[in-house]
Amino acid sequence: MRHDSKIKDLARLLRKQGKSLNEISTQLKTPKTTTRLWIKDIALTKRQKIKLRMRSLSSLQEGRKRAAELKRDERILRFKKYHQKGLLSIGELTKRDLLLIGTSLYWAEGFKNKHEKRLGFCNSDPAMIRLYLRFLKEILFVKNFDLTARLSLNENFKPRTLEIQKYWSEITDLPLDQFTKTFYQKTQWKKEFTDNSYFGVLRIHVQASIDLLSYMKGLIEGVAKSK
Repeated sequence: MRHDSKIKDLARLLRKQGKSLNEISTQLKTPKTTTRLWIKDIALTKRQKIKLRMRSLSSLQEGRKRAAELKRDERILRFKKYHQKGLLSIGELTKRDLLLIGTSLYWAEGFKNKHEKRLGFCNSDPAMIRLYLRFLKEILFVKNFDLTARLSLNENFKPRTLEIQKYWSEITDLPLDQFTKTFYQKTQWKKEFTDNSYFGVLRIHVQASIDLLSYMKGLIEGVAKSK
């Protein structure tokens, strides 16, 4: 395809101004091979070469940034898709569901030492604590007044003890007078909490529950041996 000499002259002018091959070809809508033939004898100055290189690096960085943003958006959409799928897969819990969930929770986080005389559960996740309490009340028919709570805190957070007890009191619906003496850990941590997001670990005990503990051990064994 033949091109007007004016286009060729314009291509050469743009090259002398320091434009890149891609810029010229795009602006004039001419093939790169043809454009390259028109401008191949025009040498760029050192300053023009540096300027082109800087623009090229900037474009490369911008392209990488856009690619990273695209991947991030794709990850977010993928997470939302499977998160929603998981959420909808659960639905309403039946009594048997709650029995198996409570048993599994206790198997993982409950007190099972042979010297234990009562049910005891320990965790720092409010949602897990709530679900375990639901299991106690709806499946094992434990009453609120049969429960005691004990807070475990790093000693660095001793000044926040009452604040944290009130936090767990709202989570568990247990009055503060059912909280026993707080246990303080003396371990030095590398991690620092600067936004008051630390609420320690809560222990939930069921008073006079040796029979329930035996029942729980049976439930756990039943799950372990199930086929």
